[in-house]
Amino acid sequence: MSKLAKDILLKNGAPPTVQWSQKPKTLPELLNVQRLKAYKFKAQPEHWFQKGFEGCYYEIHKVKFKEYKGEPTHGKAWGIQFWNGQQMQNQPVEIKGGLKFSWRQYESPKEHGIVYSRDLTQTVERRRTNMLRQHGKASE
Repeated sequence: MSKLAKDILLKNGAPPTVQWSQKPKTLPELLNVQRLKAYKFKAQPEHWFQKGFEGCYYEIHKVKFKEYKGEPTHGKAWGIQFWNGQQMQNQPVEIKGGLKFSWRQYESPKEHGIVYSRDLTQTVERRRTNMLRQHGKASE
């Protein structure tokens, strides 16, 4: 790499491709990277992974992209939800929260040696439920 290129990179921080790969991705952004392998791709919201939900993910069956500022970063996705390893629907349904949440490829937390205590998970869920009740959005 030339000295000029190194100076530009050091002055402006990380290159745009590195910055893009490190930022949280919406579901359409994640699937756009996997465009050729998006069928039966397993994705899960980041907060499911952080809570340690094992076997909870969506299996993507259809994606329809919309361009936003010239990039296919918006759109809709349809898939089958799996909860604790069990299939919840027979037919693909529209996945809600594709633009709202950060998404990641499904990986079992146990594969990475991450172990969540059951008490901690229940405490987090209790707090979440109480907050929703306080704001008038009782969970179902």
